[in-house]
Amino acid sequence: MTKAAFLPLFLFALSATAQEDFSKYKSRNRILVFSTTSLQNESFKEQWELFKSSSKKLDDRNIILFALSKGRIYDKELKVITSYLIAPLRKNYNIAVNFEGITLIGKDGGVKFKKNYTVEPRTIFEVIDQMPMRQREMRQNIDD
Repeated sequence: MTKAAFLPLFLFALSATAQEDFSKYKSRNRILVFSTTSLQNESFKEQWELFKSSSKKLDDRNIILFALSKGRIYDKELKVITSYLIAPLRKNYNIAVNFEGITLIGKDGGVKFKKNYTVEPRTIFEVIDQMPMRQREMRQNIDD
């Protein structure tokens, strides 16, 4: 095989490893995406720390945190994740490049809440706790 024949195969393999959205978390987790134009933005930093300090409530509701900034996505430790394609992710969840706020993605993959900073964690928890799936989860936890 020639080098030219390997290029399409290589590009296909490369794109197959990249995620376009949060599908690997679907049905098991709710996702909070913190969007900012800069990780140094004070509003972002305050929001991020406020939510991270509510780890028990996040865990109880199966919430995973991600930050989206300058064409990159970051995990809860603010380390870059290289396996995501940012443009399709922004398109799938309707997150504009200049959006400064929080997007809640439900276990079904749909956007459940979206608001500019500042958002109290209590607000997100209340939105989630009113969801039918969360109501079932809470009933099952009582029965355990």
